[in-house]
Amino acid sequence: MRVRDIFFSGIGMYLPEIESVESAVARGLYAADDVASRGFSGATVAGDMPAPEMALRAARDALKNGGVSPGDLAALLYVSVWHQGPDGWGPQYYLQHHLVGDDLLAVEIRHGCNGTFSGIELAAAILCAEPDRKAALVTASDNFGTPLFRRWQPGSQSTVMGDGASAVVLTKDGGFAQLRSICTATYSSMEEAFRAGEPLFPPGVTEGRVLDFKTRYETFMEKVFAEGTEAEMLIGPKQRGMECANRALAEAEVKIDDIKRVIVHNIGKEDATAHLSMLGFSLRQSTWEYGSGIGHLGASDHLASLHHLLATGQLSPGDYVLLAGVAPGLTYKSAVVQILDVPSWARSSRN
Repeated sequence: MRVRDIFFSGIGMYLPEIESVESAVARGLYAADDVASRGFSGATVAGDMPAPEMALRAARDALKNGGVSPGDLAALLYVSVWHQGPDGWGPQYYLQHHLVGDDLLAVEIRHGCNGTFSGIELAAAILCAEPDRKAALVTASDNFGTPLFRRWQPGSQSTVMGDGASAVVLTKDGGFAQLRSICTATYSSMEEAFRAGEPLFPPGVTEGRVLDFKTRYETFMEKVFAEGTEAEMLIGPKQRGMECANRALAEAEVKIDDIKRVIVHNIGKEDATAHLSMLGFSLRQSTWEYGSGIGHLGASDHLASLHHLLATGQLSPGDYVLLAGVAPGLTYKSAVVQILDVPSWARSSRN
């Protein structure tokens, strides 16, 4: 989707304390052999702080940094990956109650680790639908510290999971960055890889089953090799990922060489290197070093990394940033943003 009249006016995040990999190894939660191969030094751990409370803190920062009042919002899009609270309750209402009020559309988005991309895409459409709509808020938050989730061994792309929240305010009246494009590509033949070996009903969480992507993927690949379709399943998704990124660049009217930094999910070093190489970038051009210290934050990786780049003086006006994501589905997301100004909060944080 080609975009020209949507801006990021405010960005916020909340990250709890970091637990070191050494601590996790000592507690028997992380294999010592994985330390070097995956490259992570730690993960943010929220303890018993609920995900909606972290989202509230990130959203407050985003609104403050963007100079936007809650009354200006036309929509609140709350992105989640893991469970947020009591079943039958929506976390978006927590933010409505404590921050933004009731006079806006508020919904929860479940689109895996690509959910923030989807929230931004929907927010852009919502703002463009009516001329008097001023702003929209997209926030993502997760606390993975529950009995049915293994933070240090989630079995997905050699990563570890960190807790935290992020938020961005989108406006039509200017901001520190302009959204130039946002694109989606899906390879639905791979959806089985994320459920193989488990029944669709009853849901695993209702029976107390620990989330285990690794076993599901191995079960799926056994079937693929038995059917002789491994080449299609290994090559097809990569092609879709490249197509998605290239389309985002083309719609933004920029080339790979124009991109100052690229942000992908916080995954293991080997997997991150391969994914970036597929897109045409090096690990050095990414924010992997930062992400390796906090873990994979579900749907918050990209906004947290963008926040970090701004706060540490690694972006200047005129710079283009490519955000690229992949999530179960299989879905690929890519977006290009151009930095227009270094926000005042970022300038002050450098002093």
